[in-house]
Amino acid sequence: MTTARRIGFVSTRFIGADGVSLETAKWARVLEQLGHTCFYFAGAADCPPDHCRVIPETLFTHPDIHAIYETAFSQRARPPEITRRIQQLKDNLKEQIYAFVRDFNVELLIPENALASPMNIPLGIALTEFIAETQIPTIAHHHDFFWERKRFLVNCVWDYLNMAFPPHLPSIRHVVINSSAANQLSLRTGISSLLVPNVMDFDHPPPPLDDYARGARGALGVAPTERMFLQPTRVVPRKGIEHALELIHRCGLAARLV
Repeated sequence: MTTARRIGFVSTRFIGADGVSLETAKWARVLEQLGHTCFYFAGAADCPPDHCRVIPETLFTHPDIHAIYETAFSQRARPPEITRRIQQLKDNLKEQIYAFVRDFNVELLIPENALASPMNIPLGIALTEFIAETQIPTIAHHHDFFWERKRFLVNCVWDYLNMAFPPHLPSIRHVVINSSAANQLSLRTGISSLLVPNVMDFDHPPPPLDDYARGARGALGVAPTERMFLQPTRVVPRKGIEHALELIHRCGLAARLV
C-alpha cells in the first residue's frame, strides 16, 4: 500500500495553458488519486489558496528576475552587480522555500522545469542549495533543458547553469519527457533519468462540442471530408513537426495537419 505523502510542486507559475502547468495538473491529479496531498510554490498560480504559496520573485516575468535574465543571456562577462543581485534574490527565495516546506509539512519536492530551464536563475540556485542542505527527497521533472534553446548559448552564467540546471545531488531523481532529453542529459552531465512522456487521458472523452468548437474546422480551412490532425505545439525544430507530417502521409487519408 502506498504511504500518503505531502508533496510540494515548485515552478515559476502554475496557471494558464502552458505545457508545464498542464502536465503538473495531470501529475497532481494522479498523485491525489493515490492518496497524496499536493501543495504549490510559484510566482503565479490558480491553485487552491490553502494549498498554495505565491512569491512574486518566483515568476520569471518579475522585473528583477527578467533584468537578470536579459543580462545573463546577452553577453559573456558577468557584471559584479548582477552576481550580487542573483545572490540576494537567491537568499530570499531559499528562505521562502524553507518556510513553504515547514508551513505545509512537505515531505517530497517536485520542481517542474525549475531545475532545467534557467528562466529564473535565482530560483534554480535556491532550490539546489535547499535540496543540498536538507537532502529532501526530490523528483526533478524536466520539460526542456537550456541546451535545447539557442538563446541560452551565449551567456555569462555558465557556473550557475552547471550548478543548478540541473543539479547532480543524491536525493534528486530526474524525470524527462522524451528519450532525446534522457540521452543528452546523460551525455552532458552523467545524470541518469526516468522517461515519463506527456500523455492524454484517453479513458475520459472530451466534452461535447460547443458553438465555438463546431466552427473551428471551417475557420481553419479544413474540408468536411478531410480528417483533421492537431499538433498543439509551436513551430520550432525540437517539436518534430516533420514526424507528424510523415505519419499523416503514411495513413493515406485525405487529411490536414493543424
